[in-house]
Amino acid sequence: MNNLQLPQKDMEKEIPQLESFIKSDIDARELKRAIAVRMALEGKLYQEISKMLGEA
Repeated sequence: MNNLQLPQKDMEKEIPQLESFIKSDIDARELKRAIAVRMALEGKLYQEISKMLGEA
């Protein structure tokens, strides 16, 4: 189950924008946040995201 419950068409627009943002020269905290959002859009659970990003 997707945590954000966004329609598929919205996710298809958001993920490429996040990918571009992630590849840009950004602060480490912003990078981590963008990766977490991308993972949530991909349907990962918040507990899994937290564990993968070292927040748990």
